[in-house]
Amino acid sequence: MGIHRRHVLGVAAAFPFASRSLAAEGAWPNRPITLIDSYGAGGQSDAVVRLLARRLESKLGQPVLVDNRPGANSLVATQSVLRAPADGYTFLFNMNALVTNPILLPNVRYDALRDFIPIARIFETSVILAAAKERGSTLAEFLERARASNEPFSCGTVGYASSSHYYIESLGRSAGVQLNNVPYKGGDTQLLPDLVAQRLQAGMVSSVSAMTYGADNRIVPLAATGTKRWKVLPEVPTFLELGFSGLTAEGFCGLFARVGTPVPIVERLHALAADIAKEQRFASQMLGYGLEVPPPLSMPEFGSLVGKIDAAWRNIKKSSAIRIE
Repeated sequence: MGIHRRHVLGVAAAFPFASRSLAAEGAWPNRPITLIDSYGAGGQSDAVVRLLARRLESKLGQPVLVDNRPGANSLVATQSVLRAPADGYTFLFNMNALVTNPILLPNVRYDALRDFIPIARIFETSVILAAAKERGSTLAEFLERARASNEPFSCGTVGYASSSHYYIESLGRSAGVQLNNVPYKGGDTQLLPDLVAQRLQAGMVSSVSAMTYGADNRIVPLAATGTKRWKVLPEVPTFLELGFSGLTAEGFCGLFARVGTPVPIVERLHALAADIAKEQRFASQMLGYGLEVPPPLSMPEFGSLVGKIDAAWRNIKKSSAIRIE
C-alpha cells in the first residue's frame, strides 16, 4: 500500500498547478519537446526512442528532439530530468534502472515512485545470457564447463551492482558455480566485441544483440530473464523454464515525467503513445529491433507495474551476496 501511495501522492501534487501552468504556457506544445534517453546513440533504446519521437512529431506538430545522456547506469539522464523544469517539455526515456538504481546503488537520492510519473510503457525488456562460441550450446552445458574450469568464467554486464550483475550472481549461487562480473559502462556496444572474440566466456546482452549475433553463431544465446519466451528468440528458454527462479523480475522501458508536470499534458502524451503502440507499422518496426509491443497499460496500471518491480528488486537485493560500499 505504501509503495502505491507514494506515487499517487506525487501525481496529486502535480494536479493543482495544471490549469495555471497550461494557461501560462498557452496551447501545448508551442515549442520543441525533448526526450532524454538514458542510453547511448546507436543502441536498441536509441532506435526505439527515435522511432517514437518521429511518430510524436507527426501528431503534435512540433519537433521532438532526442537527447542521449548515457552514463552511471542511467543516473546522468535521470538526474538531468529532475533538474529540468516540470513544464511538459522534457521527458525521460528509461528502463528498470530508474527503479533499481535507488535500491542497488549507494548515494542515489531520488525515489522513482515519488519523483516520477509513469506515462507509458513502450516495450518490455529481457536480458539474455549468451555464451562465447564453444563454451556451451545450452545453459546446462555452459554451467557444466564452468564447474570443470580451473578459472572462474567471466561474464560481461552493464556495470557493478547493475541488474545484470545481480542476475549472474543469482545464477552462479543457484548453480554452484563462480561467474566473475566484468562491468562495461557502454553495455552491449563494448561488451559484444570481447564476447565474440572469446575474451569473455559469457555476457548479459539485449534481445536484439542476441538475435543479431546469435543468427550467425558469433555468440550462443542460452537463456532469458522474465517469465515468457520472446517472439524474436522463440528457441531461447527462460531461466525459469530451466529451473532458476531468481531471474524472473519483469522489465520495461517507458516514458516518465517529473512529478509536477501538468496532468493534462501527461495524459495527452499517454494517449498519443497508446495510439502509436496500436499501429501495425510501429509493431513491425519494433520486431526489427528485437522487441515486442506489449499489451497497452493505463497510467495507473503502469504505475502499479513500477511499484511491483520496485518490491521485487528490494527482495532480490536482500537475498544477494553483493554488497555495496
